[in-house]
Amino acid sequence: MAAERFADRYSRQVRFAPIGAAGQARLRAARVAVVGVGALGTVVAEQLARAGVGLLRLIDRDFVEPSNLNRQSLYDEADARACLPKAVAAARRLALINAEVALEPLVAEVGPRTVERLLAGVDLVLDGGDSFRLRHLVNEACCRARIPWVYGACVGAYGCSLPIIPGQGPCLACLQDVLPDAGDTPTCDTAGIIAPAAHLVAAWQVAEAIKLLTGAAPRRELWACDLWAGRFQRLALADARDPACRACGERADFPHLSAPADPTVVLCGREAVQVTRPQPCDLAALAVRVQAALANDHLVRWHDGVAQLTAFSDGRVVVQGVATPEAARALVDRWLG
Repeated sequence: MAAERFADRYSRQVRFAPIGAAGQARLRAARVAVVGVGALGTVVAEQLARAGVGLLRLIDRDFVEPSNLNRQSLYDEADARACLPKAVAAARRLALINAEVALEPLVAEVGPRTVERLLAGVDLVLDGGDSFRLRHLVNEACCRARIPWVYGACVGAYGCSLPIIPGQGPCLACLQDVLPDAGDTPTCDTAGIIAPAAHLVAAWQVAEAIKLLTGAAPRRELWACDLWAGRFQRLALADARDPACRACGERADFPHLSAPADPTVVLCGREAVQVTRPQPCDLAALAVRVQAALANDHLVRWHDGVAQLTAFSDGRVVVQGVATPEAARALVDRWLG
């Protein structure tokens, strides 16, 4: 009965001539990873699920908070109260939207030692990240594995997007071979963000994703827009590939994949520091020991004076209420050794 009821689920999409029945079949067979299920990633994941992509792998290290709700469209107040990991909350909502899609929620840190494993076996990667470091890791992993990916970024009212096909045109490192120093560029912390900017960039990303998954040619331009000022830019980049690029050139050495993992990361838009410990965490035992204010299958939260600590089973601890990574590490060491 359910199958008959939803037999025409994709009928309007199939009637769109560039997709058709053959394109819809390709979408159903596709495996896609969304790296970061925040402002961009929630919209990207929802549109791909509604389009009928066969498998969505949702990768995110974070949990839902009230400050996410103005723009991260898969979450609600109950998710924030329960501090559900974003990957888990997103998968639950997407399962209600389209039960035909296979969902793989992964609550995990994307780092030099994990990124290639997390992206293994997918046909396409969609960028929902929140830092240049993360995007360059994804870029190198995709270049090495020859996986196409769609870059996207937004802050304030500004957003941009570019499809990247390894071996065809420039990769991210061709366009940005040196990461900016901390504080050199605006972030959600310093400039804020509005939902329409994220939704616009996500729409650009998904349009290119559907092209790539159905065999159509993607655009060869970087698109950028400031919604508040009403400015739109198109940059042709087909000839911008750097033959000496360290990520996609003939002698690529993948410097970000080869770098040591950073034990501390300042989280965008959170005024928080994530500390990664080498040992996994026994959440049940920790909840008893710290007299947790909140505990579930995914995390334990407790307070230490003005600081709030949230521990995950993989050894990560998010510390809110401290000014520096050094202070965050000291708190984690005091509680977890």
